[in-house]
Amino acid sequence: MNVSSPAVPPYRPPADAPDWFRENLRHPGESRYATLNDRAVHFLTWNWEQVDWPTLLFVHGFSGHAHWWSFLVPFFTDRYRVVAIDLPGMGDSAAQPEYSDECFARGILAVVEQHRIAAPILIGHSFGGGQSIRAMGLAPERFQRGIVVDSLVRFSPEPSAPLIEGRTSHRLHPTREACLERFRLSPPQPDADPCLVEFVAHHSCTRSEGGWHWKFDPGLRNFGEIKDTVLQQKVRARVDCIYGELSMFTSDNRPRRILETFPNAGELVIVPGAYHHLMLDRPLQLVAAIKGLLAG
Repeated sequence: MNVSSPAVPPYRPPADAPDWFRENLRHPGESRYATLNDRAVHFLTWNWEQVDWPTLLFVHGFSGHAHWWSFLVPFFTDRYRVVAIDLPGMGDSAAQPEYSDECFARGILAVVEQHRIAAPILIGHSFGGGQSIRAMGLAPERFQRGIVVDSLVRFSPEPSAPLIEGRTSHRLHPTREACLERFRLSPPQPDADPCLVEFVAHHSCTRSEGGWHWKFDPGLRNFGEIKDTVLQQKVRARVDCIYGELSMFTSDNRPRRILETFPNAGELVIVPGAYHHLMLDRPLQLVAAIKGLLAG
């Protein structure tokens, strides 16, 4: 089943794409939906009918989409039912009437509750890790476990990140190629695999009547940052952490300090040579780290 947006042509990997990447793209997942505030929340699924299998639920970063994870998901489908969500206002999920601290976590909960997903394991990267923490704090009985991947938790008296001001519209581009040329990783980093970046960019751009533009809602705002340890104290599930050795979030022993804010703290894994976007510069090492934690 091709799950691409109707406005986006099918993705074709370049000739020099890794063999594992080509193979994984043969298993793209299937689109399904939940609702939040009567607006669609889109997610991709693999092994959906295997309701007795444990479920992994992958959550992407800010302004991202499920395809930040989809090219790695087939590594887990031998033994897991898998979901990769488009957070509200991002990817193929609908814009919300307004955004708040709980909005994105409520989107995760909408998928879990409306589709009766029993005790999923949340795996969230960056902003998605923060929303996974928030979801586990809001409904601790719903989740079996969490794996936080290179996410920021601020400690007092650190200032909060500036709030991104929403816009009324995206800048429009005359062609898909012109839109994709504007794609940039945020934060920027060296050593990202161009093939994987191209795949993520491909699924980031869509077309409307006026031209090509990014998929995420231009009015999106970065609510939901984890600013203290109060929420973590409500999380009952075991939580593990994975960070890139060279990530901006790895200084000052922050990953260990973050892990220790959870009552049921698990393991910390540092991926050598990895920056913030681990799935783009150390994808196979990230998969090995996740599998190692799940096996443990």
